[in-house]
Amino acid sequence: MKLYFNVGYSTKVGENLQLMIKDEGSVHQTHAMFYGENGLWKCEVDYFSKTISYHYQLVDERGNVLREEFVPHHLTFPHNYKEFVIFDEWNNKNFPENYLNNKILYNKLNTFKPEKVSVLKKHTHVFRIEAPIYNPDWKIVVFGSTASLGNWSYEKVIHLSQTDFGIWETSLEIPENEVIQYKYCLYDTAKDKVIDVETGENRFALPNHSKDVLQIVSDHYFKFKLYQMYHDAGVAVPVFSLRTEDGFGVGEFSDMKKLADWAKETNLGIIQILPINDTTANYSWTDSYPYAAVSVYALHPQYISLENLDFALPKDLIEDYQAEKSELNSLELIDYEKMISGKWKYLTAVFNQDKEKIYKDRNFRKFIKDNESWLLPYAAFCVLRDKYKTPNFNEWKTHKKYIAGKVSVFFSAKSKDYDASMLHAWVQYQLHKQLKDAIDYTHNLGISVKGDLPIGIYRHSVEAWTEPELFGMDFQAGAPPDQFTELGQNWEFPTYNWEAMKADDYKWWKNRFKALEQYFDAMRIDHILGFFRIWRMPVSATQGILGYFYPAVPITLEEFNARHIPFNF
Repeated sequence: MKLYFNVGYSTKVGENLQLMIKDEGSVHQTHAMFYGENGLWKCEVDYFSKTISYHYQLVDERGNVLREEFVPHHLTFPHNYKEFVIFDEWNNKNFPENYLNNKILYNKLNTFKPEKVSVLKKHTHVFRIEAPIYNPDWKIVVFGSTASLGNWSYEKVIHLSQTDFGIWETSLEIPENEVIQYKYCLYDTAKDKVIDVETGENRFALPNHSKDVLQIVSDHYFKFKLYQMYHDAGVAVPVFSLRTEDGFGVGEFSDMKKLADWAKETNLGIIQILPINDTTANYSWTDSYPYAAVSVYALHPQYISLENLDFALPKDLIEDYQAEKSELNSLELIDYEKMISGKWKYLTAVFNQDKEKIYKDRNFRKFIKDNESWLLPYAAFCVLRDKYKTPNFNEWKTHKKYIAGKVSVFFSAKSKDYDASMLHAWVQYQLHKQLKDAIDYTHNLGISVKGDLPIGIYRHSVEAWTEPELFGMDFQAGAPPDQFTELGQNWEFPTYNWEAMKADDYKWWKNRFKALEQYFDAMRIDHILGFFRIWRMPVSATQGILGYFYPAVPITLEEFNARHIPFNF
Protein backbone atom coordinates (compact mmCIF):
# COMPACT_ATOMS: atom_id res chain seq x y z
CA MET A 1 0.00 0.00 0.00
CA LYS A 2 1.36 3.41 -1.01
CA LEU A 3 0.81 6.55 1.03
CA TYR A 4 1.67 9.98 -0.37
CA PHE A 5 1.80 12.58 2.39
CA ASN A 6 1.46 16.31 1.77
CA VAL A 7 1.56 19.03 4.44
CA GLY A 8 1.91 22.79 4.13
CA TYR A 9 4.60 24.39 6.27
CA SER A 10 6.81 27.47 5.89
CA THR A 11 10.40 26.76 6.88
CA LYS A 12 13.64 28.74 7.11
CA VAL A 13 16.89 27.93 5.34
CA GLY A 14 18.38 24.76 6.80
CA GLU A 15 15.11 23.52 8.30
CA ASN A 16 13.37 20.34 7.17
CA LEU A 17 10.23 18.39 7.96
CA GLN A 18 10.10 14.76 9.04
CA LEU A 19 7.20 12.34 9.15
CA MET A 20 7.12 10.20 12.31
CA ILE A 21 4.97 7.05 11.99
CA LYS A 22 4.23 5.24 15.25
CA ASP A 23 4.85 1.50 15.24
CA GLU A 24 3.59 -0.92 17.85
CA GLY A 25 4.68 0.22 21.27
CA SER A 26 6.27 3.67 21.35
CA VAL A 27 8.78 3.30 18.49
CA HIS A 28 8.57 5.78 15.62
CA GLN A 29 9.69 5.32 12.01
CA THR A 30 11.35 8.48 10.72
CA HIS A 31 10.77 9.51 7.10
CA ALA A 32 12.48 12.52 5.56
CA MET A 33 10.24 14.86 3.56
CA PHE A 34 11.15 17.01 0.57
CA TYR A 35 9.91 20.43 -0.37
CA GLY A 36 7.64 20.51 -3.44
CA GLU A 37 5.57 23.19 -5.09
CA ASN A 38 2.88 25.40 -3.54
CA GLY A 39 4.51 25.32 -0.12
CA LEU A 40 3.90 21.59 0.36
CA TRP A 41 6.28 19.14 1.98
CA LYS A 42 5.95 15.64 0.55
CA CYS A 43 6.81 12.08 1.46
CA GLU A 44 6.10 8.63 -0.03
CA VAL A 45 5.73 5.64 2.30
CA ASP A 46 5.05 1.93 1.86
CA TYR A 47 2.62 0.90 4.57
CA PHE A 48 0.77 -2.33 5.28
CA SER A 49 -1.81 -1.65 7.98
CA LYS A 50 -5.38 -0.33 7.74
CA THR A 51 -4.81 2.25 10.48
CA ILE A 52 -1.99 4.71 11.07
CA SER A 53 -0.87 7.12 13.79
CA TYR A 54 1.74 9.73 12.95
CA HIS A 55 2.94 13.27 13.48
CA TYR A 56 5.21 15.80 11.78
CA GLN A 57 8.25 17.48 13.26
CA LEU A 58 10.57 20.31 12.25
CA VAL A 59 14.33 19.70 12.47
CA ASP A 60 17.47 21.73 11.78
CA GLU A 61 20.49 20.73 9.68
CA ARG A 62 21.85 18.59 12.52
CA GLY A 63 18.58 16.78 13.07
CA ASN A 64 17.71 18.61 16.27
CA VAL A 65 13.96 18.80 16.79
CA LEU A 66 12.85 22.44 16.73
CA ARG A 67 9.11 21.84 16.86
CA GLU A 68 6.77 18.88 16.78
CA GLU A 69 3.04 18.41 16.68
CA PHE A 70 1.30 18.28 20.02
CA VAL A 71 -1.40 15.82 18.97
CA PRO A 72 -0.85 12.95 16.49
CA HIS A 73 -2.90 12.29 13.34
CA HIS A 74 -4.97 9.11 13.05
CA LEU A 75 -6.33 7.68 9.79
CA THR A 76 -8.14 4.52 8.75
CA PHE A 77 -7.85 3.28 5.17
CA PRO A 78 -10.66 1.55 3.23
CA HIS A 79 -9.84 -1.89 1.89
CA ASN A 80 -10.76 -1.22 -1.76
CA TYR A 81 -7.87 1.17 -2.47
CA LYS A 82 -4.13 0.51 -2.50
CA GLU A 83 -2.88 4.08 -2.95
CA PHE A 84 -3.78 7.15 -0.94
CA VAL A 85 -2.83 10.79 -1.37
CA ILE A 86 -3.09 12.53 1.98
CA PHE A 87 -3.36 16.31 2.33
CA ASP A 88 -2.70 17.32 5.93
CA GLU A 89 -2.53 20.46 8.02
CA TRP A 90 0.00 20.99 10.79
CA ASN A 91 -1.95 20.14 13.93
CA ASN A 92 -1.50 23.17 16.20
CA LYS A 93 -2.18 22.47 19.85
CA ASN A 94 -4.42 25.55 20.12
CA PHE A 95 -6.88 24.22 17.54
CA PRO A 96 -10.33 23.80 19.15
CA GLU A 97 -10.36 20.04 18.52
CA ASN A 98 -7.29 19.63 20.72
CA TYR A 99 -8.91 21.06 23.83
CA LEU A 100 -12.64 20.58 23.18
CA ASN A 101 -12.39 16.87 22.32
CA ASN A 102 -12.19 15.63 25.89
CA LYS A 103 -14.06 13.69 28.56
CA ILE A 104 -16.68 16.45 28.90
CA LEU A 105 -17.61 15.98 25.24
CA TYR A 106 -18.00 12.23 25.81
CA ASN A 107 -20.29 12.85 28.76
CA LYS A 108 -22.40 15.33 26.81
CA LEU A 109 -22.77 12.84 23.97
CA ASN A 110 -23.15 9.86 26.29
CA THR A 111 -25.55 8.13 23.90
CA PHE A 112 -23.22 8.65 20.92
CA LYS A 113 -22.89 5.78 18.47
CA PRO A 114 -20.21 6.01 15.74
CA GLU A 115 -21.51 6.29 12.19
CA LYS A 116 -19.97 4.47 9.25
CA VAL A 117 -18.82 5.98 5.98
CA SER A 118 -18.99 3.83 2.86
CA VAL A 119 -16.08 4.44 0.50
CA LEU A 120 -17.00 3.20 -2.96
CA LYS A 121 -14.53 2.39 -5.73
CA LYS A 122 -15.83 5.28 -7.82
CA HIS A 123 -15.13 7.81 -5.09
CA THR A 124 -12.26 10.22 -5.56
CA HIS A 125 -12.12 12.13 -2.26
CA VAL A 126 -12.62 11.63 1.45
CA PHE A 127 -13.21 14.85 3.36
CA ARG A 128 -12.36 14.62 7.05
CA ILE A 129 -12.37 17.28 9.76
CA GLU A 130 -12.03 17.23 13.53
CA ALA A 131 -14.73 19.46 15.00
CA PRO A 132 -16.05 18.65 18.51
CA ILE A 133 -19.70 19.75 18.68
CA TYR A 134 -21.50 19.68 22.01
CA ASN A 135 -25.00 20.38 20.70
CA PRO A 136 -26.56 16.99 19.87
CA ASP A 137 -28.80 18.62 17.21
CA TRP A 138 -25.86 19.98 15.22
CA LYS A 139 -23.72 18.26 12.64
CA ILE A 140 -21.10 19.16 10.04
CA VAL A 141 -21.88 19.55 6.34
CA VAL A 142 -19.75 20.72 3.43
CA PHE A 143 -20.42 22.59 0.19
CA GLY A 144 -18.21 24.09 -2.48
CA SER A 145 -17.53 25.48 -5.92
CA THR A 146 -18.20 22.36 -8.01
CA ALA A 147 -21.51 20.82 -9.01
CA SER A 148 -20.63 17.70 -7.01
CA LEU A 149 -20.29 19.93 -3.93
CA GLY A 150 -23.54 21.77 -4.56
CA ASN A 151 -22.24 24.95 -6.24
CA TRP A 152 -22.37 26.78 -2.89
CA SER A 153 -26.07 26.01 -2.51
CA TYR A 154 -27.39 25.63 1.06
CA GLU A 155 -29.97 23.21 -0.36
CA LYS A 156 -27.31 20.85 -1.76
CA VAL A 157 -24.86 20.52 1.10
CA ILE A 158 -23.11 17.18 1.66
CA HIS A 159 -23.68 15.69 5.11
CA LEU A 160 -20.68 14.30 6.99
CA SER A 161 -20.93 11.36 9.40
CA GLN A 162 -19.47 11.47 12.91
CA THR A 163 -17.24 8.40 12.87
CA ASP A 164 -15.78 9.08 16.31
CA PHE A 165 -16.15 11.77 18.95
CA GLY A 166 -15.68 15.07 17.12
CA ILE A 167 -14.47 13.46 13.88
CA TRP A 168 -16.58 14.00 10.76
CA GLU A 169 -16.09 12.27 7.40
CA THR A 170 -17.69 11.82 4.00
CA SER A 171 -16.64 10.03 0.81
CA LEU A 172 -17.45 11.57 -2.56
CA GLU A 173 -16.98 11.34 -6.29
CA ILE A 174 -15.79 14.70 -7.62
CA PRO A 175 -15.34 14.32 -11.39
CA GLU A 176 -14.68 18.01 -12.17
CA ASN A 177 -11.22 18.86 -13.50
CA GLU A 178 -10.68 22.07 -11.56
CA VAL A 179 -9.34 23.29 -8.24
CA ILE A 180 -12.03 22.73 -5.61
CA GLN A 181 -13.02 25.48 -3.21
CA TYR A 182 -15.14 24.48 -0.24
CA LYS A 183 -16.25 25.31 3.28
CA TYR A 184 -17.70 23.44 6.21
CA CYS A 185 -21.02 24.49 7.75
CA LEU A 186 -23.07 23.81 10.85
CA TYR A 187 -26.37 22.07 10.15
CA ASP A 188 -29.21 21.96 12.68
CA THR A 189 -31.07 18.66 12.34
CA ALA A 190 -34.00 19.98 14.41
CA LYS A 191 -34.45 22.95 12.06
CA ASP A 192 -33.37 20.92 9.01
CA LYS A 193 -31.17 23.68 7.64
CA VAL A 194 -27.70 25.21 7.61
CA ILE A 195 -27.42 27.64 10.52
CA ASP A 196 -23.91 28.95 9.90
CA VAL A 197 -20.86 28.74 7.63
CA GLU A 198 -17.35 28.66 9.05
CA THR A 199 -15.55 32.00 8.92
CA GLY A 200 -12.31 32.77 7.06
CA GLU A 201 -11.03 32.08 3.57
CA ASN A 202 -12.27 29.21 1.44
CA ARG A 203 -10.50 25.88 1.76
CA PHE A 204 -8.94 24.29 -1.33
CA ALA A 205 -8.56 20.74 -2.64
CA LEU A 206 -7.10 19.36 -5.86
CA PRO A 207 -8.95 17.26 -8.45
CA ASN A 208 -8.24 13.55 -8.56
CA HIS A 209 -8.37 11.70 -11.90
CA SER A 210 -6.63 8.50 -10.83
CA LYS A 211 -9.25 5.76 -10.51
CA ASP A 212 -7.03 3.62 -8.30
CA VAL A 213 -6.03 6.43 -5.94
CA LEU A 214 -8.14 7.88 -3.13
CA GLN A 215 -7.43 11.43 -2.01
CA ILE A 216 -7.88 12.04 1.74
CA VAL A 217 -8.40 15.69 2.63
CA SER A 218 -7.61 15.69 6.35
CA ASP A 219 -8.65 19.08 7.69
CA HIS A 220 -8.29 20.75 11.05
CA TYR A 221 -9.56 23.83 12.80
CA PHE A 222 -13.24 24.25 12.11
CA LYS A 223 -13.52 28.00 12.49
CA PHE A 224 -16.10 28.12 15.26
CA LYS A 225 -17.72 31.37 16.22
CA LEU A 226 -17.80 32.14 19.92
CA TYR A 227 -21.42 31.12 20.47
CA GLN A 228 -20.75 27.77 18.80
CA MET A 229 -17.98 26.82 21.22
CA TYR A 230 -18.62 24.76 24.31
CA HIS A 231 -20.44 26.72 27.00
CA ASP A 232 -22.01 25.33 30.13
CA ALA A 233 -23.18 26.23 33.59
CA GLY A 234 -22.63 24.20 36.70
CA VAL A 235 -22.64 24.10 40.47
CA ALA A 236 -19.71 24.06 42.89
CA VAL A 237 -20.24 22.34 46.23
CA PRO A 238 -18.16 20.45 48.82
CA VAL A 239 -19.21 16.80 49.04
CA PHE A 240 -19.42 17.04 52.83
CA SER A 241 -22.23 19.60 52.38
CA LEU A 242 -24.44 17.14 50.48
CA ARG A 243 -26.13 15.93 53.64
CA THR A 244 -29.12 13.66 53.15
CA GLU A 245 -31.17 11.34 55.36
CA ASP A 246 -29.23 8.42 53.89
CA GLY A 247 -25.89 9.72 55.17
CA PHE A 248 -24.19 9.55 58.53
CA GLY A 249 -24.19 13.23 59.49
CA VAL A 250 -22.12 14.30 56.47
CA GLY A 251 -22.36 14.35 52.69
CA GLU A 252 -21.11 11.12 51.10
CA PHE A 253 -20.08 9.99 47.63
CA SER A 254 -23.43 8.25 47.20
CA ASP A 255 -25.20 11.57 47.76
CA MET A 256 -23.59 12.94 44.59
CA LYS A 257 -26.22 10.99 42.66
CA LYS A 258 -28.98 13.15 44.10
CA LEU A 259 -27.03 16.26 43.18
CA ALA A 260 -26.60 14.87 39.65
CA ASP A 261 -30.36 14.32 39.38
CA TRP A 262 -30.96 17.92 40.43
CA ALA A 263 -28.31 19.20 37.99
CA LYS A 264 -30.02 17.29 35.19
CA GLU A 265 -33.42 18.79 36.07
CA THR A 266 -31.97 22.32 36.13
CA ASN A 267 -29.95 21.89 32.90
CA LEU A 268 -26.57 22.24 34.60
CA GLY A 269 -23.72 20.45 32.88
CA ILE A 270 -20.87 20.36 35.41
CA ILE A 271 -20.53 19.56 39.11
CA GLN A 272 -17.42 20.94 40.78
CA ILE A 273 -16.32 19.66 44.17
CA LEU A 274 -13.60 20.52 46.70
CA PRO A 275 -10.63 18.17 47.29
CA ILE A 276 -11.71 14.75 48.54
CA ASN A 277 -8.37 13.28 49.64
CA ASP A 278 -7.82 11.92 53.12
CA THR A 279 -6.85 14.69 55.58
CA THR A 280 -6.90 12.55 58.72
CA ALA A 281 -4.06 13.77 60.94
CA ASN A 282 -5.42 13.43 64.48
CA TYR A 283 -9.17 12.70 64.10
CA SER A 284 -10.10 16.18 65.39
CA TRP A 285 -12.16 18.91 63.76
CA THR A 286 -8.98 20.45 62.29
CA ASP A 287 -8.83 17.49 59.92
CA SER A 288 -11.91 18.83 58.16
CA TYR A 289 -9.76 21.33 56.22
CA PRO A 290 -9.74 19.75 52.72
CA TYR A 291 -6.46 21.28 51.48
CA ALA A 292 -4.08 19.49 53.88
CA ALA A 293 -4.25 15.90 52.65
CA VAL A 294 -2.10 13.19 54.22
CA SER A 295 -2.11 11.51 50.81
CA VAL A 296 -2.57 12.89 47.31
CA TYR A 297 -4.08 9.53 46.29
CA ALA A 298 -6.18 8.21 49.20
CA LEU A 299 -9.83 9.23 49.50
CA HIS A 300 -11.26 10.58 52.73
CA PRO A 301 -13.10 7.94 54.82
CA GLN A 302 -15.70 10.55 55.84
CA TYR A 303 -17.25 10.18 52.38
CA ILE A 304 -17.90 6.44 52.69
CA SER A 305 -21.49 5.20 52.91
CA LEU A 306 -21.82 2.59 55.63
CA GLU A 307 -25.03 1.36 54.03
CA ASN A 308 -23.40 0.71 50.65
CA LEU A 309 -20.47 -1.43 51.72
CA ASP A 310 -19.88 -4.86 50.20
CA PHE A 311 -20.89 -6.35 53.54
CA ALA A 312 -23.69 -5.45 55.95
CA LEU A 313 -23.31 -4.10 59.46
CA PRO A 314 -23.30 -6.69 62.25
CA LYS A 315 -26.90 -7.24 63.34
CA ASP A 316 -26.15 -6.42 66.97
CA LEU A 317 -24.94 -2.93 65.93
CA ILE A 318 -27.81 -1.91 63.64
CA GLU A 319 -29.92 -0.38 66.40
CA ASP A 320 -26.98 1.66 67.71
CA TYR A 321 -26.09 2.71 64.16
CA GLN A 322 -29.61 3.94 63.40
CA ALA A 323 -29.73 5.93 66.64
CA GLU A 324 -26.32 7.51 66.03
CA LYS A 325 -27.18 8.24 62.41
CA SER A 326 -30.44 9.94 63.41
CA GLU A 327 -28.67 12.03 66.03
CA LEU A 328 -25.91 13.20 63.63
CA ASN A 329 -28.36 13.96 60.81
CA SER A 330 -30.50 16.09 63.14
CA LEU A 331 -27.61 18.46 63.87
CA GLU A 332 -27.55 21.83 62.12
CA LEU A 333 -23.80 21.60 61.63
CA ILE A 334 -21.53 18.63 60.99
CA ASP A 335 -20.01 17.15 64.13
CA TYR A 336 -16.83 16.02 62.41
CA GLU A 337 -15.21 14.28 65.36
CA LYS A 338 -18.30 12.29 66.30
CA MET A 339 -19.02 11.43 62.67
CA ILE A 340 -15.51 10.19 61.83
CA SER A 341 -15.11 8.18 65.04
CA GLY A 342 -18.52 6.58 64.43
CA LYS A 343 -17.66 5.65 60.87
CA TRP A 344 -14.40 4.02 61.88
CA LYS A 345 -16.17 2.11 64.65
CA TYR A 346 -18.66 0.58 62.21
CA LEU A 347 -16.09 0.08 59.43
CA THR A 348 -13.87 -1.84 61.82
CA ALA A 349 -16.83 -3.94 62.98
CA VAL A 350 -17.79 -4.89 59.42
CA PHE A 351 -14.17 -5.63 58.52
CA ASN A 352 -13.64 -7.86 61.56
CA GLN A 353 -16.93 -9.68 60.97
CA ASP A 354 -16.22 -10.49 57.30
CA LYS A 355 -12.43 -10.49 57.32
CA GLU A 356 -12.06 -13.94 55.78
CA LYS A 357 -14.37 -13.10 52.87
CA ILE A 358 -12.65 -9.74 52.36
CA TYR A 359 -9.20 -11.34 52.17
CA LYS A 360 -10.46 -13.80 49.54
CA ASP A 361 -12.10 -11.10 47.40
CA ARG A 362 -10.28 -11.22 44.05
CA ASN A 363 -11.34 -7.71 43.12
CA PHE A 364 -9.98 -6.36 46.40
CA ARG A 365 -6.68 -8.14 45.84
CA LYS A 366 -6.52 -6.70 42.33
CA PHE A 367 -7.19 -3.22 43.71
CA ILE A 368 -4.23 -3.64 46.07
CA LYS A 369 -1.96 -4.86 43.26
CA ASP A 370 -3.01 -2.07 40.87
CA ASN A 371 -2.46 0.63 43.50
CA GLU A 372 0.33 -0.80 45.62
CA SER A 373 2.78 2.01 44.78
CA TRP A 374 0.75 4.43 46.92
CA LEU A 375 -1.66 2.18 48.84
CA LEU A 376 0.97 0.21 50.77
CA PRO A 377 2.85 3.28 52.03
CA TYR A 378 -0.46 4.99 52.84
CA ALA A 379 -1.79 2.05 54.85
CA ALA A 380 1.49 1.76 56.75
CA PHE A 381 1.47 5.51 57.38
CA CYS A 382 -2.06 5.28 58.82
CA VAL A 383 -1.08 2.39 61.11
CA LEU A 384 1.97 4.28 62.39
CA ARG A 385 0.03 7.56 62.72
CA ASP A 386 -2.59 5.83 64.87
CA LYS A 387 0.03 3.95 66.87
CA TYR A 388 2.07 7.04 67.76
CA LYS A 389 -0.90 9.44 67.84
CA THR A 390 0.65 11.86 65.34
CA PRO A 391 1.13 12.19 61.56
CA ASN A 392 4.53 13.81 62.19
CA PHE A 393 6.80 10.92 61.24
CA ASN A 394 9.77 12.73 62.79
CA GLU A 395 8.21 11.97 66.19
CA TRP A 396 7.60 8.26 65.57
CA LYS A 397 9.69 5.80 67.54
CA THR A 398 10.12 3.57 64.48
CA HIS A 399 10.08 4.07 60.71
CA LYS A 400 10.93 7.78 60.92
CA LYS A 401 12.70 7.31 57.62
CA TYR A 402 10.72 5.49 54.96
CA ILE A 403 12.37 2.29 53.74
CA ALA A 404 10.18 0.38 51.29
CA GLY A 405 11.44 -3.06 52.28
CA LYS A 406 10.64 -2.52 55.94
CA VAL A 407 7.22 -1.05 55.24
CA SER A 408 6.16 -3.82 52.84
CA VAL A 409 6.25 -6.19 55.83
CA PHE A 410 3.05 -4.52 57.06
CA PHE A 411 1.23 -6.44 54.32
CA SER A 412 2.65 -9.78 55.31
CA ALA A 413 0.05 -12.07 56.89
CA LYS A 414 2.55 -12.85 59.68
CA SER A 415 2.85 -9.19 60.66
CA LYS A 416 1.07 -7.96 63.79
CA ASP A 417 0.10 -4.88 61.73
CA TYR A 418 -1.39 -6.92 58.87
CA ASP A 419 -5.07 -6.60 59.85
CA ALA A 420 -4.78 -2.87 60.58
CA SER A 421 -3.02 -2.28 57.25
CA MET A 422 -5.59 -4.32 55.35
CA LEU A 423 -8.42 -2.42 57.04
CA HIS A 424 -7.13 0.89 55.64
CA ALA A 425 -6.61 -0.70 52.21
CA TRP A 426 -10.13 -2.16 52.23
CA VAL A 427 -11.68 1.18 53.21
CA GLN A 428 -9.90 2.77 50.24
CA TYR A 429 -11.27 0.02 48.00
CA GLN A 430 -14.82 0.68 49.21
CA LEU A 431 -14.37 4.44 48.77
CA HIS A 432 -13.08 3.90 45.24
CA LYS A 433 -16.06 1.72 44.32
CA GLN A 434 -18.60 4.15 45.77
CA LEU A 435 -17.03 7.17 44.09
CA LYS A 436 -16.79 5.39 40.73
CA ASP A 437 -20.43 4.37 41.05
CA ALA A 438 -21.47 7.98 41.69
CA ILE A 439 -19.28 9.27 38.85
CA ASP A 440 -20.63 6.70 36.37
CA TYR A 441 -24.18 7.57 37.37
CA THR A 442 -23.44 11.27 36.83
CA HIS A 443 -21.83 10.63 33.45
CA ASN A 444 -24.84 8.63 32.30
CA LEU A 445 -26.92 11.76 32.83
CA GLY A 446 -24.58 13.69 30.50
CA ILE A 447 -23.06 15.63 33.40
CA SER A 448 -19.33 16.07 34.01
CA VAL A 449 -17.45 16.29 37.29
CA LYS A 450 -14.67 18.77 37.98
CA GLY A 451 -12.20 18.10 40.78
CA ASP A 452 -9.96 20.34 42.84
CA LEU A 453 -6.20 19.84 43.08
CA PRO A 454 -4.26 21.76 45.75
CA ILE A 455 -0.81 22.80 44.54
CA GLY A 456 0.83 21.97 47.86
CA ILE A 457 1.20 18.84 49.99
CA TYR A 458 0.82 18.54 53.75
CA ARG A 459 4.14 18.63 55.59
CA HIS A 460 3.24 15.49 57.54
CA SER A 461 1.91 13.43 54.65
CA VAL A 462 2.70 10.09 53.04
CA GLU A 463 4.46 11.85 50.16
CA ALA A 464 6.66 13.92 52.49
CA TRP A 465 7.54 10.72 54.34
CA THR A 466 8.24 8.51 51.31
CA GLU A 467 9.76 11.01 48.83
CA PRO A 468 11.17 13.98 50.79
CA GLU A 469 13.78 14.58 48.09
CA LEU A 470 11.02 15.84 45.77
CA PHE A 471 10.10 18.67 48.11
CA GLY A 472 11.70 21.72 49.68
CA MET A 473 11.21 20.53 53.25
CA ASP A 474 13.27 23.47 54.56
CA PHE A 475 10.82 25.92 53.01
CA GLN A 476 7.11 26.64 53.10
CA ALA A 477 4.78 28.18 50.56
CA GLY A 478 2.39 31.09 50.92
CA ALA A 479 1.41 34.43 49.42
CA PRO A 480 2.95 37.91 49.62
CA PRO A 481 1.41 40.79 51.58
CA ASP A 482 -1.57 42.36 49.83
CA GLN A 483 -4.85 44.14 50.59
CA PHE A 484 -6.24 40.90 51.96
CA THR A 485 -3.44 40.22 54.45
CA GLU A 486 -0.86 42.86 55.36
CA LEU A 487 1.61 40.26 56.65
CA GLY A 488 1.11 37.86 53.76
CA GLN A 489 0.02 34.24 54.01
CA ASN A 490 1.86 31.17 55.27
CA TRP A 491 0.25 27.96 54.02
CA GLU A 492 2.87 25.83 55.83
CA PHE A 493 3.18 23.46 52.85
CA PRO A 494 6.68 22.51 51.67
CA THR A 495 7.62 23.75 48.22
CA TYR A 496 8.61 21.52 45.28
CA ASN A 497 12.09 20.50 44.23
CA TRP A 498 11.47 20.95 40.52
CA GLU A 499 14.98 19.90 39.51
CA ALA A 500 14.51 16.52 41.21
CA MET A 501 11.09 16.13 39.60
CA LYS A 502 12.47 16.99 36.20
CA ALA A 503 15.13 14.29 36.57
CA ASP A 504 12.51 11.52 36.22
CA ASP A 505 10.35 13.43 33.73
CA TYR A 506 7.85 14.60 36.37
CA LYS A 507 6.70 11.07 37.13
CA TRP A 508 5.24 12.18 40.47
CA TRP A 509 2.90 14.69 38.82
CA LYS A 510 1.98 12.35 35.97
CA ASN A 511 0.99 9.62 38.42
CA ARG A 512 -1.04 12.11 40.44
CA PHE A 513 -3.00 13.31 37.42
CA LYS A 514 -3.48 9.74 36.20
CA ALA A 515 -5.07 8.82 39.53
CA LEU A 516 -7.39 11.84 39.43
CA GLU A 517 -8.38 11.03 35.86
CA GLN A 518 -10.16 7.92 37.12
CA TYR A 519 -12.87 10.14 38.54
CA PHE A 520 -12.70 13.64 37.12
CA ASP A 521 -13.27 15.13 33.67
CA ALA A 522 -11.60 18.45 34.45
CA MET A 523 -9.50 19.83 37.27
CA ARG A 524 -9.26 23.14 39.07
CA ILE A 525 -5.66 23.62 40.16
CA ASP A 526 -5.61 25.69 43.29
CA HIS A 527 -2.73 28.03 42.68
CA ILE A 528 -1.86 27.32 39.07
CA LEU A 529 0.92 29.91 39.33
CA GLY A 530 2.67 27.47 41.63
CA PHE A 531 3.82 25.61 38.53
CA PHE A 532 5.76 28.69 37.44
CA ARG A 533 6.81 30.43 40.64
CA ILE A 534 5.89 30.26 44.29
CA TRP A 535 6.08 32.62 47.26
CA ARG A 536 8.38 30.77 49.64
CA MET A 537 9.82 31.47 53.07
CA PRO A 538 12.08 29.64 55.54
CA VAL A 539 10.47 26.86 57.54
CA SER A 540 11.12 28.94 60.68
CA ALA A 541 8.96 31.84 59.44
CA THR A 542 5.45 32.36 60.79
CA GLN A 543 4.29 35.15 58.48
CA GLY A 544 4.34 35.39 54.70
CA ILE A 545 6.05 38.79 54.82
CA LEU A 546 9.41 37.03 55.19
CA GLY A 547 9.01 35.29 51.83
CA TYR A 548 10.11 35.89 48.26
CA PHE A 549 9.16 34.63 44.82
CA TYR A 550 11.04 31.56 43.64
CA PRO A 551 12.16 31.33 40.96
CA ALA A 552 12.34 35.04 40.24
CA VAL A 553 13.70 37.01 37.30
CA PRO A 554 16.00 39.77 38.58
CA ILE A 555 15.35 43.37 37.65
CA THR A 556 18.24 45.02 35.79
CA LEU A 557 19.48 48.57 36.14
CA GLU A 558 18.43 49.22 32.53
CA GLU A 559 14.82 48.39 33.43
CA PHE A 560 14.87 50.96 36.23
CA ASN A 561 16.32 53.57 33.87
CA ALA A 562 13.80 52.76 31.12
CA ARG A 563 10.98 53.52 33.55
CA HIS A 564 12.75 56.63 34.89
CA ILE A 565 12.93 55.16 38.38
CA PRO A 566 15.90 56.51 40.34
CA PHE A 567 17.94 53.67 41.79
CA ASN A 568 21.38 54.15 43.29
CA PHE A 569 22.79 50.90 44.58
